[in-house]
Amino acid sequence: MARTVRFVLAKMKPGVTREEYERFEREVDYVIASRLENPWIAAAKPPLARRLFDAVTDPSDAGRFLERKVALVTGASSGTGVDIARQLAGAGARVAVHYRMAKAEAERIVDEIHAAGGDGAAFGAEVARSDDLRRLVADVSERLGSVSVLVNNAGPFNDTPFRTLAEADWDYIMDANLKAAWLLSQLVAPGMERAGWGRIVNIGATSAFVRSHAVYGLAKAALLHLTESLAIELAPAITVNAVVPSQIASPRTDTLAEYKARAIAATPLGRLVTQDEIARMVVLVCSPAFDVVTGRAIIMDGGRTIPRFPRLELKQD
Repeated sequence: MARTVRFVLAKMKPGVTREEYERFEREVDYVIASRLENPWIAAAKPPLARRLFDAVTDPSDAGRFLERKVALVTGASSGTGVDIARQLAGAGARVAVHYRMAKAEAERIVDEIHAAGGDGAAFGAEVARSDDLRRLVADVSERLGSVSVLVNNAGPFNDTPFRTLAEADWDYIMDANLKAAWLLSQLVAPGMERAGWGRIVNIGATSAFVRSHAVYGLAKAALLHLTESLAIELAPAITVNAVVPSQIASPRTDTLAEYKARAIAATPLGRLVTQDEIARMVVLVCSPAFDVVTGRAIIMDGGRTIPRFPRLELKQD
């Protein structure tokens, strides 16, 4: 309540009388509730209530709930990570755009964020190396500030069968997809707890639900376990959730015409999830709308992983 009062007071126009302020506490709860339930009710209230309603629904501030917070996005120089970085910046966050090797691409994303009025910087690190991750968090904290939002997006793919998988490949996939998410969460959690607020979002994959993606599927399945465990350990200050897409519509998918067609045919909604949709979900998970949601896996697959069995169409005599 106190945060809402301060926010609305800051937004109110000059000229509010003492009498109006005395009515403030009586009306503000009604207005906030009306915003969620029925905006037409709030519009019918007295002038102060209408002014308060306008303040908390000012479109110029819509979506700026991450103002002055620092968001670290791993794997943000390409693919879905780019969209996540852009949309977090659009929500007001100062974005740490992580890259592994593509420094020029990461810096280009940062330039785009700056051009749009946002703030951010590029940071290089190998997520499969613990020392690199420790340096990454230290560098981000020194340049942008303590991390409030962590998006564990980096996740290299490898579906080589277990019987022929090289040990080095096992280590790399597990370290980059799973160990990095654990270690980064461990490194940023103390700062989030001191601030009394934090959001960790793990980008999973529906490979976690199948048994034909070998070590990658294993790592993504374990990531969901980690998500739930961290949600318990880090509550109440920090929420930890996973956004779990299936095959993503992307330029790479477009080059695999036959595979793309099969994937769409197996999806009840008849299309693939887009990078933009995943990014919007990540931002939503960090919003006040998800304050009471933690330890959940939000599956974005158009219904593709819903268990199904062919109908037998048996007829009784």
